[in-house]
Amino acid sequence: MEQHPLIKAYKTFVMNRSYNQIGVIGQPDAGKSALINLLCESKAYISVETDATLNTKAYAYNDYGYLVDFPGVGTEIMSVKRYKKIIQSINIQHYLYVFSSKIKAVDIEMIRYLVKQGKTVTFIYNKADTLIDVSGIETIDTLMHSKNTELKVTMKPFMDMHQSYIFTSVLNHSGINTLKETINNIFDAEEQAFYKRFTDAEYKRNFLNYKVNSAFPKLFTPSFKTIIMKENYDSLERTLMSHFKIQEDDIIERKHKWLKIKSYVKSFENEKSNQRMNKTIEFTKIVQLLRTSFKMKSVNPIISVITSVFEIGIVNALPKFQAINKYMDEIRKIADDMIAEEQNKYKQHL
Repeated sequence: MEQHPLIKAYKTFVMNRSYNQIGVIGQPDAGKSALINLLCESKAYISVETDATLNTKAYAYNDYGYLVDFPGVGTEIMSVKRYKKIIQSINIQHYLYVFSSKIKAVDIEMIRYLVKQGKTVTFIYNKADTLIDVSGIETIDTLMHSKNTELKVTMKPFMDMHQSYIFTSVLNHSGINTLKETINNIFDAEEQAFYKRFTDAEYKRNFLNYKVNSAFPKLFTPSFKTIIMKENYDSLERTLMSHFKIQEDDIIERKHKWLKIKSYVKSFENEKSNQRMNKTIEFTKIVQLLRTSFKMKSVNPIISVITSVFEIGIVNALPKFQAINKYMDEIRKIADDMIAEEQNKYKQHL
């Protein structure tokens, strides 16, 4: 069953604040793309050239997580400076750093940067099938031990925990199950964290506050004066419903009637008929209403809107703004109830 647009939007909001991706980075020609193909059963581009991957690309690993294929570190096309900018711009907490040869200065610089940024790094030594002592003296276990010693000594100055490689081979599939277990553990933990965020009342509140705040420029457009003057509120209702991803059936199901701004205007006008206030007081009340309702830090956009309405000679403007605010508040409550229902379903995953 397809999810409701509102729930999709909320899920995206939470997911953007969660970690469902693992970056696969490292040395050029280390077989990162081939490794991703094996892990994800995908078609990451493989080439005999060391600069084959020029942009990041995500591949589905399971229902929750993605592996993101990065370019090789320190190539002519992809400098470390450019690489750092990519990392800054992408919401990834966990990285697999893939080697297939000795640790180079550019690797150390990149790993040091990741650690400084608070990222977690798992070290992979791919193409382990090529670890061969041509003299025949050292065994594969001895060669792996030497690689782990090199890694431990190199990373010790800036990484607290003892580090070791996961040795893998796409050719003979050695180490792949161990790597999958590591990736599964990361995604399992992050998926649980996602469910906790999704069901957290604070996340729901932040999402709805964001929707309220971002509704202001959509409502108060240059045509707003005409809408108020002609009392044609249908367009404002459609704008708010669309913005909150609320559909007509949602309103009827939860309110058992159709909500209309115009009816709210009449109600507020009746309340105000017993009150007398000059334009200055009315202006101030509207500013306070909109600033509180839309959680605006600056009053300048609000003043601009109200001034434009007063300039065209609209009298008794406060009830109109109160009615719009009331309608938005009702739509927000519907959205709140719908998300709360979905949160209860998600709690079974915790």
